[in-house]
Amino acid sequence: MLGIVSEELARIVEGEVPVPEPLPVTRLLARVDAGDDPVLGSFLDLAGVLPWTQTRVYPDALPAEFIRNYGYVRLLGPGGGAVVHSERVALGVGVWGAGLHYPRHAHPAEEAYHVLAGKVRFRGAGGVSRELSPGTPGDCARNRPEEPHELWFGAPGGIEKPDPEMYPPCVLAWAWVGEIGVDARLV
Repeated sequence: MLGIVSEELARIVEGEVPVPEPLPVTRLLARVDAGDDPVLGSFLDLAGVLPWTQTRVYPDALPAEFIRNYGYVRLLGPGGGAVVHSERVALGVGVWGAGLHYPRHAHPAEEAYHVLAGKVRFRGAGGVSRELSPGTPGDCARNRPEEPHELWFGAPGGIEKPDPEMYPPCVLAWAWVGEIGVDARLV
């Protein structure tokens, strides 16, 4: 057994594992300043070798500008796209360009978002909006299973429709529990 483990580790170290192709959104990460946030700093350091993805139905359902400026990495979760496999929890980091509106969507998993960088306005099922920003311990948005919610990603100074090419993107840590194997859907 240890021989097989050793061979596999040697294969990985020797670079035989293909590096995944990053999505176009990763170009925006050059504008993110991690400051003294070790989680964000580590993510930025590894972003080029992580398996980036998008919700499968979104390229056919959302504008090209959204698709070009959105993507996420599933660090923990079900299926082959996660860095570490789990059937109980999905955890990841998503990136959205400034000026994007993530339309009203829902999913069977319970979810929490925490902002690592950028400004975000979150509106849940009750219609109440709240601003989320990095650096506030415990500040997160949470939605129950099947609760419709939407997000707006902003820029400094309250610019209503900032250009994603000019402003830093929003970087969110997210977690799902419950029915984590079913993608979000627009509602």
